[in-house]
Amino acid sequence: MYRLELKLKKKLVILLILLVAGLNLNATHNRSGSITYRHISGNTYEFTVKTCTESASDADRPSLEVKWGDGTLDTIPRVDIIENQTYLVQENFYIGIHTYTGPGSFIISVEDPNRNAGVINISNSVNQVFCIQTELIISPFLGPGNNSVVIENCPCPEFACLNETYCYNLSVFDPDEDSLSYEIVPCRGENCLEMNIPNVFRFPDTPINQGGGGGSMSIDPISGTLCWIGPGLLGEYNVAIKVSEYRNGIYIGSVVQDMQLTVKDCINESPEIVEKPDTCIFAGDNAFLTFTATDSEDSIYLFATGSIFNLNSNPAFFNDVLGGQTVTSFFSWTPNCDQASQTSYTFIVHAEDQNTDVQLSDLLTYQIKVNIPPVQNVDVHPLGGSVSISWSPLGLNCPDITYNVYRYTDSLLFENECCDQGLASSLGYQFIGSTADTFFLDSDNLSVGVEYCYMITALNNSGIEGCLSTQACTSLMFEVPVMTNVSVFETNSSTGKDSIYWSWPKELNMVNFPGPYYYELFRSDGLIENNPILIHTSNTNPDISLVDTFYYDIDLNTFDQPHAYSVHLFSDGSLVGEATSASSIYLNSTPNDNQLELFWNVQVPWINDYYRIYKETPTGSGNFVLIDSTATQFYIDTNLVNLSTYCYKVESVGYYGEKGIRDPILNWSQEHCNEPYDFTPPCPPAANITGDCETEETLIYWTNPNLTCADDVVAYNLYFAPFEGDSLIFLTNVNSALDTFYVHKDRGSIAGCYYVTAVDSFPYQNESIPSNMVCIDNCDGYYELPNVFTPNGNNINDLFHPKLPYKFVESIEINIFNRYGELVFTTTDPMINWDGTHLISGKKVVDGTYFYVCTANIIKLAGIQPFTFQGSISVFNSKLK
Repeated sequence: MYRLELKLKKKLVILLILLVAGLNLNATHNRSGSITYRHISGNTYEFTVKTCTESASDADRPSLEVKWGDGTLDTIPRVDIIENQTYLVQENFYIGIHTYTGPGSFIISVEDPNRNAGVINISNSVNQVFCIQTELIISPFLGPGNNSVVIENCPCPEFACLNETYCYNLSVFDPDEDSLSYEIVPCRGENCLEMNIPNVFRFPDTPINQGGGGGSMSIDPISGTLCWIGPGLLGEYNVAIKVSEYRNGIYIGSVVQDMQLTVKDCINESPEIVEKPDTCIFAGDNAFLTFTATDSEDSIYLFATGSIFNLNSNPAFFNDVLGGQTVTSFFSWTPNCDQASQTSYTFIVHAEDQNTDVQLSDLLTYQIKVNIPPVQNVDVHPLGGSVSISWSPLGLNCPDITYNVYRYTDSLLFENECCDQGLASSLGYQFIGSTADTFFLDSDNLSVGVEYCYMITALNNSGIEGCLSTQACTSLMFEVPVMTNVSVFETNSSTGKDSIYWSWPKELNMVNFPGPYYYELFRSDGLIENNPILIHTSNTNPDISLVDTFYYDIDLNTFDQPHAYSVHLFSDGSLVGEATSASSIYLNSTPNDNQLELFWNVQVPWINDYYRIYKETPTGSGNFVLIDSTATQFYIDTNLVNLSTYCYKVESVGYYGEKGIRDPILNWSQEHCNEPYDFTPPCPPAANITGDCETEETLIYWTNPNLTCADDVVAYNLYFAPFEGDSLIFLTNVNSALDTFYVHKDRGSIAGCYYVTAVDSFPYQNESIPSNMVCIDNCDGYYELPNVFTPNGNNINDLFHPKLPYKFVESIEINIFNRYGELVFTTTDPMINWDGTHLISGKKVVDGTYFYVCTANIIKLAGIQPFTFQGSISVFNSKLK
């Protein structure tokens, strides 16, 4: 009876295996698929699963199981089918809604047991799991809920021709207008893991003799156009395209499209779209473009896809046409200012032939850049010590516009080509303000004798900046006084002195501003005018040319700070205007090894052409000697002696370029002294390591930086960690630049990691950055126990201990048992030193065989690694005769 039941069970198992195999053979259906999602509200999203399957398959799926990525799953229904009778395939649409409990990153996936049979680059494809997945990121930092990309061109089916070039584009757009990137990735299988390459999956362009179709496959990471050049083997192939979304440069999710394409021996030729150059237009202008495609044999369906046709407002239009062997259609769009963008809008024109055997296609990726038009009619004219700028508004197409105002000293030649134009700042223009009006008054530190040029740009609500206007230039009238000198006459922290000079206004309208005239001089602490105080009122005279235009400001702290001055001109008691403030030069320095880095700051309305650097020679003599000049505000004096004092002052040489003003304009800084000091650490050594397991010594050796990149290394610091991954701590100091090695020993191990730093001379003792880290491991640990010992008191083999020497053992744990399983001895001491006494009774154990279990903790670079072994010991207590 038992044998009969066993036979029946075996037959049942065989029958089930055959049944499952039969189902697999009939379930050859999944060709391609993807998962996309749409944000509904809060943390609730609607998901659409789209698959391409064989219409005749017995494994039709009226519903699919979806894993939501948060530990839950649902079965969602199919809501629509689109059949293609020509190729016996169908598109299946499944929709499900899911609500997440909170923020997170979620991988949504669908698995189906069966791909279709015969896929060349997937081994045994009929029995490989088909999986598609999408990543959703919910984060409060992303703003409103994100929507995935939308795939307009579903690959169901796709055909390539043998030895020809095949190109395809998913025609993806993002409803949120996020940035996208594309890459080719392996298909996914069981548990939605990427298939094991190359045992299961090969990319389609793998060489034919290695299981692929040959040729060369690539994808444009920006446009998403995939091309396979010269597939060399007929058949079906699968590959996956990953579309990743980025918002402000941050990754926010992805969709993976698994797709299948069939390489056939084509007898027809694909259509061709006539090439057309990309374009650039202004917001408010109409872009009307025609596209033409031709085919030598078949009629053509001409259409276009892209986000530009799915904008939330004011989308573009393309006239889809199904026609003969030559087809022409048109694109039309009038973008507004809010649709101006830093990047181009991309759309794809498709031409598909209507061949009854194999439908072939051609693609044209087209880009159109939308710019905010340049501001027109920029007008500038001087207004006292300011410049008035005005311009025309952009018009009805750009109602909500703000304007940026830029200024440049002197005029500038540039190509005013908007499509390839850079920002005003890239041309050297300085941003000076923004406004929603069409008027701006520039009063920012302007000077007589300088030509000022202005450009205006418009910005939309998204902050996209428009094209540059033409530049408009002007100069101030010499109608107000101008500062010409603020020079440090004496350096002192309490009794310092500044000399201040200014020029009287040669173009002053004396009819409008009659005398008598006088000046008020104001001073501020620092480089710019800030809380100025009145320090001097000049003499009064009906002849403006006879009014004093100089002043010596005394009892100042010129040692620690500069001072800024401004002059106000009065006519018959009324203010005419004021001069733009000017400051004294303030010199400072940074000490370094055998050098001083001099730098200075000054804020003046004239142009300083260059600067002369003077050094006191010898120090303390009061004799300053010219040592160099520079057009910058920085100078390095080298070949100095550390910890010796050096003193300097700087003279500026400048000009206005206006008649009636002194030229050149010369001004002095305060005197400044400092000492060079070595703050610069030496360059690091290069370290090496070796070791000897027998002597248990580690040798670390390194290069001497003085031979290559330093000259003041006097010592080295060595740092050590016994295990890889531990923090290295100071081990020792080597007090000679010539000693470039160290032997680390007497620690029962050679394992460890080291680095070396170089230290320079006293009193600086700067330490270099660490050298490269070098590590070494112990050899295999050695720990072996004898199998006999005689604790009989004859001082020979009286203690049970390991065979010596043992190597690289940090500790042990040994338990010794008698033949009844009773514990008689235990220890963690690697030397053991058991004298044969029972751990409880304290008496000698009887002769016989004892058993042990020992764990030796071996020292390795990666850490302490336990090694467990067991054995037996023969104990003889009686004295041998």
